[in-house]
Amino acid sequence: MSRKLLVFFIVAAATFSKAKAQTTNPKDTLNYYRGQIDTLDSQIVELLGKRMSAARAIGIYKMDHQIGVVQSARFDEVLQNAIKHGMALRLSEEFIRALYNDIHKESIRQQEELKQTYHH
Repeated sequence: MSRKLLVFFIVAAATFSKAKAQTTNPKDTLNYYRGQIDTLDSQIVELLGKRMSAARAIGIYKMDHQIGVVQSARFDEVLQNAIKHGMALRLSEEFIRALYNDIHKESIRQQEELKQTYHH
């Protein structure tokens, strides 16, 4: 996972839920924040897994309805929404573009892999 992808999901996860510190001494600032990062990193991976599960479900739907894997207009819509949201969180447009391009590539990979094994 790229560093930019990881940073984005840390910020995103923080907006959806509070991280619990994984330290017994909250006065140790470095360990406290490292504990938060560890928790957020775990949440990021979980969220990515859930997102790819949804992408696979969409892939099955697309195969059943003879729809191509890549839907450029939909990706552009998702990307523009993410850029807008990311910029509100002080994330650069460049970062969001790179992040979502990586996510999109993985979604396509997941759906293409399904085409090799799925029989409807």
